[in-house]
Amino acid sequence: MSHPHWRGVFLVTLSGLLFGCMGFLGTRLLENNLSIENMLFWRFAVATLWIAASFFYVMRKKKSRHAKPVMKTFVLNALTYSGGSAFYFLGARHIGTGLAMVIFFSFPVFVALLEWIFGTWKMNLIAFAALLSVVAGLFLLKGNGNAILDATGIIFAMLGGFCFAAYIYCNQHASKSQDSQLLTLSVCIGNTFIFFVWSCYSHSFVIPSMLSVWFYICAIGIVSTALPIQLLLNGLKYLSPVKASILSVLEPVVTLLIGFVLLNESMTFMQLLGVMIVLSGAILIQFEGKRE
Repeated sequence: MSHPHWRGVFLVTLSGLLFGCMGFLGTRLLENNLSIENMLFWRFAVATLWIAASFFYVMRKKKSRHAKPVMKTFVLNALTYSGGSAFYFLGARHIGTGLAMVIFFSFPVFVALLEWIFGTWKMNLIAFAALLSVVAGLFLLKGNGNAILDATGIIFAMLGGFCFAAYIYCNQHASKSQDSQLLTLSVCIGNTFIFFVWSCYSHSFVIPSMLSVWFYICAIGIVSTALPIQLLLNGLKYLSPVKASILSVLEPVVTLLIGFVLLNESMTFMQLLGVMIVLSGAILIQFEGKRE
């Protein structure tokens, strides 16, 4: 495997680790009576400010111009990423977070289908085993909670997974030709607008007044949004969408471990086994034939 390949593995793995902190930070915000849509608005608003400041700082320091993202990329990023976030939470409301997580984070299957149908990637034994390991491990991570088999919730969760898969697939080319900071900025701006409209429509828009709430908002906006989005886009320069998507599934593993350490949540033997199986799938996919 080449050096650029392992650079991509590092970037996408780090992205998944940072994304995994979102569960802990989001739980803290929801405990302070922020609605889901309001939390998502502040999350992307802070991320937008952070990326905009760093982007213009770098642009001014280098004294160079960055190519503007085409409107098609901007619209696709806004719709697919916000769709993934919104549909996941809507699904969780109907069927619980455990089953919604399993369905949503099975998005590597959708990525593989999109790449197989529209791209040049072909399924092989190693990739199939890695995908199967990820899906099986996610079912074990779900825990022993009784899931509600509601058709609406299942459809929402599947739509969320498909939207995020489409986001990864569509950015495999954009990440190679456009600046990752500018792409990240377009994602955050689009999501900020969408969730602002949603929170206003649901009459749940509020401006937090507590300093502790703003601490968690800044943390989720920077650590679990702006940085991991940019890392994932940078990683897509060196990895195929299938490999990148399977590595991204490390997010629920990190979420579970953080909940165990910081939130005193219990972890069963089956969940621990699920962690090991998901990790084995992420490792196994690295031995799949390198994409030219």
